[in-house]
Amino acid sequence: MSPSTFEVRDARTTESDIRFIISTFDSSLSYLNSIGSLDQWGLIPFSERGDFAAGTRTEVEQSEENRLTGGSKENGLRMFIVEREYLEENTEEKPPYLRIASDGRRLLPVGFAYVRENWVPVYVKSQTHFPVPDTEGEGFLYLEVIVTDCRVGELRRGAGAALLSGIREYGRERGTKVFWVDSWAGNERRLVRYYEEQGFNVVGDWSHERANRTPWLGTLMRMEI
Repeated sequence: MSPSTFEVRDARTTESDIRFIISTFDSSLSYLNSIGSLDQWGLIPFSERGDFAAGTRTEVEQSEENRLTGGSKENGLRMFIVEREYLEENTEEKPPYLRIASDGRRLLPVGFAYVRENWVPVYVKSQTHFPVPDTEGEGFLYLEVIVTDCRVGELRRGAGAALLSGIREYGRERGTKVFWVDSWAGNERRLVRYYEEQGFNVVGDWSHERANRTPWLGTLMRMEI
C-alpha cells in the first residue's frame, strides 16, 4: 500500500486538536530522551507544567481568531497541524485523534507547528554577538515550535518537512521574505543539521543558563522565503 501525502491545515478550537497538541508535546519527551536529547526539554510532562494546558487552549483560540480576521493578535500567532490519510484497514485499533473529512477520508494528525510574525523570543533578542531579526523592519516569520508525533511511527516520516513547506507558502501569502528559527544545538547538533537539510542557514550560536540544569545550547537560523 503506497503512503498517503501530507496536508497542512490550521489548528481548530476543538477538544480533539487541543488534546492532540498537548499529548504530542508530552509524548515527545520520552523520544527525545531515547535519542540523547534529554536536555532539550527535560522529562516533566508539559501537561503538568503550571498552566500549560490552559495556555495551549488560549493559544489555539488566538490562532483561530487571527485566521478568521487576518489579524496579528499575539504577534500574528498561527498554529498548523499536518495530517495524512490513514489507510490501515484495522478499525478496531484506530488512533485516538483520527478524524473523518467531509469527503469521507480518514485523516490522522502527525505533527504541528506554531509560527509568529515579526516576533523574536526574549532569549534570542538579548543576544548581541550576531544579527537577530529586526521586528521594526521587513516582515518575517518565526517558527516558535514544531513537533511531530512519535506515537505514529513511520507515518510521521516527512511530516516536519511538510509543515515547513506549508508555513513557507503561508509566508508567501503574507508577503514575508524571511523565515527564522532557533534550534537546540545539543546532542552533536542533530536538530541543527535537520534544519540545514530543510534549507535553513546558521546565523549564530549561544547558550543560556537554566536553574538547576545544564545550559541550553541554541543556534539561530534563517532562510529566504
